[in-house]
Amino acid sequence: MIAALRWRGWRWFWDHVATLKYDHNKPTAVPAPTPDGPIALVPLSSIYRKIPIARALVADRIPADERQRLKGAFARVQVALYRVVPPQQRGLPPVDAEPQRALDAAYTAAHRRRFAAPTRPETLDQLDLGALAVASPFACYVAANGDGTYGWDLRVLDDFECHDGLRSLGTVVTFATDGDEGRLRAARIDCDAGSCTPSDPDWPLAQRLALSAASTHLSLVRHFGWIHIGGGGPLAVATRNHLPHDHPVRRLVWPHLYATQYSNDLITVDQLSTGGDFEAIFSCTHAGMLALIDATVGDFDLGTVDPGVDSSQRGLEAVATPAIDNRRQHHDVFLAHARRYLARYYDDAQIAADDAVQAWCGELSQRVRGVERVSGGTATLDGVARLVAAIIQLASVEHEIVGSGVWDYQLWNDAIPARVPADGSGVPLDVNQRLVNANFNLNVHRTPLLSDFSPLALDANGAEAFRLFRADLVGLQTTLDAGPAAAWRMEPKRLKANINA
Repeated sequence: MIAALRWRGWRWFWDHVATLKYDHNKPTAVPAPTPDGPIALVPLSSIYRKIPIARALVADRIPADERQRLKGAFARVQVALYRVVPPQQRGLPPVDAEPQRALDAAYTAAHRRRFAAPTRPETLDQLDLGALAVASPFACYVAANGDGTYGWDLRVLDDFECHDGLRSLGTVVTFATDGDEGRLRAARIDCDAGSCTPSDPDWPLAQRLALSAASTHLSLVRHFGWIHIGGGGPLAVATRNHLPHDHPVRRLVWPHLYATQYSNDLITVDQLSTGGDFEAIFSCTHAGMLALIDATVGDFDLGTVDPGVDSSQRGLEAVATPAIDNRRQHHDVFLAHARRYLARYYDDAQIAADDAVQAWCGELSQRVRGVERVSGGTATLDGVARLVAAIIQLASVEHEIVGSGVWDYQLWNDAIPARVPADGSGVPLDVNQRLVNANFNLNVHRTPLLSDFSPLALDANGAEAFRLFRADLVGLQTTLDAGPAAAWRMEPKRLKANINA
């Protein structure tokens, strides 16, 4: 009885913290850039002494124009409160086996007044891995195996320490093509339950392990390790260091890189500190989670956010890929915007003679893998436009997919469990509640991509280019509105301008 009352009190407290954060997180306006000194990239562990990740490089300071002291203090107070009012309690029973009742118990009326509850995609009812491989937040994983089959390969998750009593998530899914329409179907899953095919009794367990692995990797590696730290951080630092505040290319990318270092600081403290969300929700222990991020952060490749480069690298030309097609629709708008804007200031000769642009491209090539595959290897007008389009794609589309884009997927723990206990039980109540609140706070109000960024322009020419960009995004939204809705689909009205938390 005492334990049950204690859990109710702790849960009430942390539910109110979650709704408080939601209510007070207002979109951060993007100011015009101002002159500032250089920023160095240093090992994460040198800034956060209790987070021993050495391979990840972060800014040695948060720029003055990004600093939000109240939010920073709140994040650190929240971490300190984990020891005083623990958000979790050992020994709680699992969530209700009926998924809607489990969600209803965790997602309260107070949550729902602020943000609508998740909807359940049909592909989760059927556990159709073939459909999820090409049309879901996990569509970034499937790749050709070279023998006519395709696969997810998440064996990397086998290498890192997990909490006691959980199954390992190192998983390989093999897909075969199904018919002449380029559809995929899961044919085999190699996992902690063995090498399973659809006729095996452990096939449902193998499917849940595969989806748990994809969900874990998406949140820890792709979202935090790649989009925020491996990609966004170096892109923003190089932009500040090499493009003056009144440079036309600085103004072009500024809406999509502003507040990156401040945001990275907040989520590093909140997610990676002892007792933070990542170790509390997913399978890895604190040490295992830090080791996973340390080992994979350098694997980020900017080519993964350029739909054309990404599809080619993964060998998906013969497969129907709705999620990549949706990414391409947005990328086409971003590339047209970058080309149109840059053409108002440069031709190929002029951009080649711009020392700041050349230094910027050179620094990015050294800091971020895949830059030259995206740009073509030379700082021509088209090459710079492709680089800019990839930056916008990373900050808006890709960040949304791996962040709030999991809303309709990650909270259905019967299909995509945060953890898979070895004894066959479900996800404990406290773990599920932490997952719900963490995902709820991914949906706080942030700066919309559909904002008017023309005030950031240097002149009337640039301002008109920003307005045309917004008009193109509205046009894309109109096109998408004419088609059927889909939980996985990205739309301009759903996207944010940058990764600012």
